[in-house]
Amino acid sequence: MKKLFFSLTCLLIAGSMFALDPVTLDGKFNIKKAKGTVAAFDIDWSKTQCGSIDDGVFVSGGMPIKQWLELQDQRKIDEGKPEDANFVKDWEAIKEEGNKYFKEEWNDEFGKKGMKITRNESEAQYRLRIEVEGLDYGNIAGSMFGWGNAGGAIMFGNAYLTDINTGEEVLKIKINHVQGAGHFSDRFRILLLLHQLVDEIEDAY
Repeated sequence: MKKLFFSLTCLLIAGSMFALDPVTLDGKFNIKKAKGTVAAFDIDWSKTQCGSIDDGVFVSGGMPIKQWLELQDQRKIDEGKPEDANFVKDWEAIKEEGNKYFKEEWNDEFGKKGMKITRNESEAQYRLRIEVEGLDYGNIAGSMFGWGNAGGAIMFGNAYLTDINTGEEVLKIKINHVQGAGHFSDRFRILLLLHQLVDEIEDAY
């Protein structure tokens, strides 16, 4: 029994040693110390693939998000719950609310001493483009019956900070595996994911 416990402990330690950092930074630009600078931001979901994600790769799924949303609606209809088939309809509103929430979270975290973000490009010197390549939407069951971030949404992809005037890329943020907190609401899982993205970027410094 002791040998089994020791083996399991070693496996857990080894797994934690090789786990990906949630985000990694490539570039010398420090957004935490860039007081007075402003970046126009965009969260790009246009090429997002949806599925089940583990450490930045799909373990199952990997289909365009539009197709995935349509399948979720069809699943609700097949279950006899057409009133709950709102994935496609709600997605545009979730994205817009996500932009507002991400801006608030970012500026609350970095705004006083670092870079602020805006949706108005005319007041910006930089452009922050977040390209979400993979999304695990999370699930209600994990949120209700799990603990920690169980059931929370997961993303991977890249974010690029470029100088608007020169087009130079001054910072690349590699999003390896960011997971938000669990929640029974599909909408809140995405918002909590964006909240966690800001926290992970801050922690990467």
